This record gives sequence, C-alpha cells and structure tokens, in this order.
Amino acid sequence: MHTIQSEHLRVCVNPIGAELFNLTSRKTNREYLWQGDPTWWGSRAPVLFPILCGMRGNAYTYKGKPYTMTKHGFVRYEEFAVVDKSESRITFEYTDNEKTREMYPFAFVFRVMFGVEGNTLTTEYRVENKSGETMYFSTGAHEAFNVMHEASETFEDYYLEFDTDADYHSEIITPEGLIDGKTYPVLLNGRILPLMHNMFDNDAVVFRNVASKRVFLKSKKSTAFIEYDYQDAPNVGFWQKPGAPYICIEPWFGLPDEASHNGKIEEKYGIIPLEASGTWAWAHNIIIHEE
Repeated sequence: MHTIQSEHLRVCVNPIGAELFNLTSRKTNREYLWQGDPTWWGSRAPVLFPILCGMRGNAYTYKGKPYTMTKHGFVRYEEFAVVDKSESRITFEYTDNEKTREMYPFAFVFRVMFGVEGNTLTTEYRVENKSGETMYFSTGAHEAFNVMHEASETFEDYYLEFDTDADYHSEIITPEGLIDGKTYPVLLNGRILPLMHNMFDNDAVVFRNVASKRVFLKSKKSTAFIEYDYQDAPNVGFWQKPGAPYICIEPWFGLPDEASHNGKIEEKYGIIPLEASGTWAWAHNIIIHEE
C-alpha cells in the first residue's frame, strides 16, 4: 500500500489495480471512501480499462478475430509498478504483456497518477498507444463513497446536486448488463436528485451525454460534502447494491454494449480511437468540503 498526503487529506492506493484504498480527512479522521465490505461489495474504487461495463457475451472482435474480456476490463486485477512518488503525488504504470494480448491485441502503456493538494484529490489516467495502428479503448472511474457518517443519518438524507439544471434521463440496463436504447426520466428540469435505495433495483442509473460536469454528494444533516468534478467525461453512472451504505460515482468514456451491437470493438458506442504512437489523458477531481 502506498500513501500520499496534504495538510488536509491522507490517501492510500493499492498497487493492485492502482485502486484508491483510503480517502481520509486529516482534520476529522473521517473516511470518505467505501472500505470494501464484501457483505455488500468488496471493491472500493476500481479503475476501468481497456473497456468499461459489459460487452455482449463478454466478447468482441477485431479484424475478424474473436476475443473475450470480462466486465470493466482487466487492469483492476493487475499489479501496477510505481514509477514516481513524492509526499503528495504518485504515478502507477501498467504495460501490455503476453497475458493481456490474449484478451486485447494492442500494445499500450497505461498510467494512473494521484496527487493531493489542500482538500483536493486529483486522479489522472494517461494512455499511450505503442501499437503501429489505431488502438480502441474505453475507460472510466468507479469510486464508492461512504454515506451515513452520523448515527442519526439515513440513506434518504443524502442527495446528489448537479451543477446544471436539466432533464436527466437514465439508460435502461438489461438483465445482461447491456443497453437497448430506451431511457426513463430520473430528474426533470432540475439539479437536485434525492437518493433512495430503490433507485438501483434495476442496476445503475446512467446518464448519457450528461449536461453536468460536476456533482455534489450532500446530506441534509451534515455540513460536510463531496464535490466530484469529472470535467469532460461524457457519461456518468451512479450505483450501489440496493440497501448498501455507499454510493458509487462513475464518470465514463463509453457505455455498456448495445443489445444489438455487432461485436466489432471499433464500432462500439463511445469507444476512443487513439492513433499509432498517440497519447490520451483525462483527469478528475474529488474535493472534500468540511468546516
């Protein structure tokens, strides 16, 4: 486990999956990150690469050759190398290898960089295409945050506040974890979304081409809150196992496969084409607000 810190935050990261392991206020000693209780969900903040969500049949083709890959890709199970570290910053790196090429034919370097300054944690993903051809990938974040910090709080005391008033329609997730092009209204002409466990009875709430670029996780019974700035990520999902004491915020570059998708990775909705020798980067910020 590796630790970085600022005067306000202490952050621990697991080299397996470059997964955020702790996000702790040094002022209040409050742990904001879900701690992976397997009773509900054993992960904390998996990094999603080189695909996210599910593919039809957990499979795809590239240049006519079939490949299989499980939901959210493979790097979350792999050990990253630490290539740079200071008191407040750390960079993890994972490179393609014989094992990955059985699932994914491209040569790449994938870096995950964490930095803390004041009350802000910045996480950056950087992809380098080492192939001699265009590389196709999706990526995204999946941080889970604790709720019900106070004994008097219930899950229904929490709400999401977007930075933009808009109509928010969720994709419908099929039992196979795919999308079928249908949506349903979650929030109309507003920005405040009260949280209820039954929102997640049919899997995640997923907004495609979301109007907002940041969301706040707040409680009616606390002045502390989380600000999540996902910047230019086009899609965002929210998820929990119904009844669990956490909520996941998941900005995505991509979506689950459409139920009718032909399986070609280069034609997958939201897939990112990265030219040979090209570099792609995205950063998001988690800001902890306390009095």
